[in-house]
Order: sequence, then structure tokens, then C-alpha cells
Amino acid sequence: MSQPASAERLEPARRLWAGRFQAVLTTQSRAEPGYPFPSLVPYCLDQRGRVLLLLSRLAQHSRNLGADRRCGLLVSEPTDGDIQQATRIACLGDVDPVDRIDQAAYRRWFRYFPHTLPYHEQLDFGLYRLTPGRFHFNGGFATARWLTCDQVLRPSPLDDPEETALLATLEDLAQGLCARYRGCTESPARLAGLDPWGLDLACGERLMRLDLPGPLTDPDRIREALADRLRSGDPC
Repeated sequence: MSQPASAERLEPARRLWAGRFQAVLTTQSRAEPGYPFPSLVPYCLDQRGRVLLLLSRLAQHSRNLGADRRCGLLVSEPTDGDIQQATRIACLGDVDPVDRIDQAAYRRWFRYFPHTLPYHEQLDFGLYRLTPGRFHFNGGFATARWLTCDQVLRPSPLDDPEETALLATLEDLAQGLCARYRGCTESPARLAGLDPWGLDLACGERLMRLDLPGPLTDPDRIREALADRLRSGDPC
């Protein structure tokens, strides 16, 4: 069973889950039954903290998921040192196709990854959703533990129209934030997503997350917090 953990101790797991945008997806191989099949995939989270994936329907992992929806997803922080000391979180869950009627999910994906729109329109890539069942988090030596969905996922109180409206009011900050945190002055910058705990920033095709001293939902307070970040030079 999962061990009790304070909100402070859960925060690294929550931030890692929300802030990496790329992961290793493992599915049950059809070609070699009994073996896991790993794939490197981009991802973003929906408003409930579940994973959205755009996958080719011809890819091995999609064929595997068509036969067995159970999968694993491994998210790890980047490191230049000992990879075994890197913070990582593994998720066990189930993957299902996203119905085309769920236009909010499609809009969200293409806001994060607009360059993939031709894959969807021309190359038969479809949107999928991974619904987590359980997590295993390792934040360093002697910190490995199982966590529940309630301990990791933070559903946003903002619905799609509310989030889109908030992003529009903050869009003028995108280029300055991109220059500050990515060193990019030429790549087009945009705001990809927002929840009370963080802002997802895109510099060209690169994504990063800026944590907020949240939870914040008021546009003026979010703007003030981001402006403070720009002035202070705090790390992301």
C-alpha cells in the first residue's frame, strides 16, 4: 500500500509529472508476446492531469495498445550526472483513443504541439489519453514509494474557455519569459497552457514549465507573479 506523505513531500512528484513533456511509453508487445515495448513520446496533460498522446495508428505501440490498453509511462528529470540519482516517476495506467467529439482535448494538444497538426491531418496520427492507475516515484536515495492518483494528479479548476481566456491576457509576457529562461530571442514564443500551479511556455518547439506560487487563478496575481520572476531571475 502507498505510504502517507505530506503535501511538501508530494510536490516534487507533482511537478515532475506536469513539467517534462516527454517520456518513455511501454506497451505489451504483440510481435514478441510477454516483452515490454518502449517508445519515446511527447505528451501533455489534460485538465484532470491525465496524459494526452498523439500516436501513429501504424506504429508498433499503437498496435500493441489496440490489443492491450495497459501500459507504463516513465518521466525523468534531465541530468548530466548519475542517471540513477535523477528524479523520476513511473505511471501504470490504461490508454484509450480520444473521441473526436472531445474538441477541448484536441485543441489542447495542438496548442502544445502545433507542428504535429499535419501528422494528424495527413498521416493518420490519432489522439490518445492515458488514464493513470498508480504511480511509483523515486526522488533520490531511499525515497522510492508508491503513490496514488490522488497524491499526484491535480485537476485544474479552469475549464477550456477559462484557460484560453487567461492565456490570451498573458500572451504579451511570452517572449520575455522565453528570452529569460531559454535564452531565445529569435524563436517565436507562446503560452501553451496554464493551471493554478504553473505556466507552460513554448519557445519554438521546446516546452518548459514555470511554477507559480499557487494556487493562482486571478489574472492580475498570475501576471504579478510572472513579472516578479522576470525581475528577480528566479530559476524555473
